[in-house]
Amino acid sequence: TNQTRLRNYRMVLYGQVALGPPGSGKTTYCNGMQQYLKLIGREAVVINLDPANEIPTASPTVKGDDEKEENDDASKNTEEGEEDEAANRNCLPYDAFYDVCEDLVNLTTVMAELGLGPNGGLVYCMEYIERHMDHVISTLKSRLLESSETKEIINPNTYILIDLPGQVELYTHCTCVRRILYQLSKSFDIRLTAVNLVDAHACVDATK
Repeated sequence: TNQTRLRNYRMVLYGQVALGPPGSGKTTYCNGMQQYLKLIGREAVVINLDPANEIPTASPTVKGDDEKEENDDASKNTEEGEEDEAANRNCLPYDAFYDVCEDLVNLTTVMAELGLGPNGGLVYCMEYIERHMDHVISTLKSRLLESSETKEIINPNTYILIDLPGQVELYTHCTCVRRILYQLSKSFDIRLTAVNLVDAHACVDATK
């Protein structure tokens, strides 16, 4: 019933939020933690909420002029379209359960279409995500239910890993990240812990 499904959404889940300056290893940490959790039998899903976390696949190799020239134009157009689609696909090191770059908004598109710089574009992206959290939450709910064995109850063994951007302006001048995490916690009743990553050089060199 609908009441049962709503109650299942409220099943307590646990997870981590990866924080830290750009380049501190948040994506690498999420990848390693996901692999570790899977090895010990825990269902681990990674949610990429960093619009700047775009890692395109390698460009397809261009064939030589003398290779398969007899292919008709229709076949070539189809292959080129498939290659372009694959090249534009975000290629994160972990298995992304939800990738905001593909499912909602990404920094490259915002900078190109709105003429914003990296910092301004990232602030715009995070505020855009906050305004569309209903879409994010509904997509996550449907995927969590679809990935469960019963298709009706969210697997309580699911562990959530959230990959966030590292730009300090998002935390000192904006409240969008805090509100995004609040809405996720409220909607799924997630108990989150923060993992603040710091570059190793900053730990061993006091001047940094």
